Amino acid sequence: MTDSPNYTCYVGAQGWDHEGWAGSFYPDDLPADWRLTYYNNFFTCCYLSYTDWAQQPEAMLVQWLDDTLPRFRFVLETPASLSEADRRRLAVLAPRTGQAATASALQASCLWLPDETDWRALSAQIQQRAQTPGTPCYLISRTQVVADLQQAMTLLEILGY
Repeated sequence: MTDSPNYTCYVGAQGWDHEGWAGSFYPDDLPADWRLTYYNNFFTCCYLSYTDWAQQPEAMLVQWLDDTLPRFRFVLETPASLSEADRRRLAVLAPRTGQAATASALQASCLWLPDETDWRALSAQIQQRAQTPGTPCYLISRTQVVADLQQAMTLLEILGY
């Protein structure tokens, strides 16, 4: 196991509000506006496309901060150039922004859970990333398979992250 006190690895999905999770991950009676709070009790980050966060009113972004724990991070896709409104929204989310970059930059900097995960290979990738102290790792699932996200969280616990 790599000793890396300044290294943190986060696990999450692309978005948290998936209808397919209602009744399986989210309890049937959980109100939709409580989903982020519930999600952040199990996972440590969430990838949001530009349209997911940039179209939200600033009051909603403040609510997202209130709904998440201090350890939680948003991974935000941004356009190549930001408008003044984008800058204001990013400033609101700054306390929980793990990374904000263009889609191509995030493609390179995040670890993406494949449809068929080779957990041994993923473990090696995480440990390789840990060689750069102070650089967080974002492990993101595009498929929204909750079981894979849960296994990724377990893998991080086993690795000591």
